[in-house]
Amino acid sequence: MKIALVDGQRREAEPGLSGSCPGCGSLMIPKCGERRVRHWAHRGQHHCDHWWEPETQWHRDWKNRFPSEWQEVFHRAESGEKHIADVKTAHGCVIEFQHSFLKPEERRSREAFYRPMAWVVDCTQPMRSAQNFCVALSRFRSRLDLTTSLPLGTYRLLGNWADSGVDVYFDFGDAQDNADSTISVLWHFGLNSQNGGAIMTPISREGFVAALMKGEPVRDLFGRPVKRVVHLPVRVSERQLSRSLHGFEQYWARRRRSRRF
Repeated sequence: MKIALVDGQRREAEPGLSGSCPGCGSLMIPKCGERRVRHWAHRGQHHCDHWWEPETQWHRDWKNRFPSEWQEVFHRAESGEKHIADVKTAHGCVIEFQHSFLKPEERRSREAFYRPMAWVVDCTQPMRSAQNFCVALSRFRSRLDLTTSLPLGTYRLLGNWADSGVDVYFDFGDAQDNADSTISVLWHFGLNSQNGGAIMTPISREGFVAALMKGEPVRDLFGRPVKRVVHLPVRVSERQLSRSLHGFEQYWARRRRSRRF
């Protein structure tokens, strides 16, 4: 965790401090080594939120785009269940920054718990993923500022998030094609209800943060509100997904399809 309570005040981890967890009240120990970002840890292996994942510098950089009081907010449901939202704006919207693979059942649980919410997904590692995405885009569009429709089977990541019920934004870092290298973008992911393809809309990072700060609709590079495309339950076949795999991965995808019990 980035924040703990020290003498009743929200503080970031520093050597020599002693804090308590804002959610469960347990003792928190500052971890201030050189190999990982500074953070607070519960004593022992205890975690008061089973949705917890190790925080990376990518997480920290995104959180720091928002006011400190919006970061790591404990969100409690009427049932008493509580979880730590990465960011919860003053307007009630939760933003979750997801670095690692997320099981579909946990993703659906978070979406049901936090609404309204949106995902920002780390697609910067491995770097090949970002490069492959740019190659895929180049096949279906000619300019950065145009919304693009991609078949779900073009890129495995699209299939993983196809049935999400909330807005999803992919962060590919600085990887871009040669259409425009001056604009830092996120990619809003929606579904085309007519053909089931992925609708990818480029969003300015700065515009994304500014809209959330003001509680306004997120807008695309033309200044138009991003359409909230309804995400339908979609099952992507292994044959479709395997088209985006390479080498040994393709071999095992074929083996799974042909396996008989």
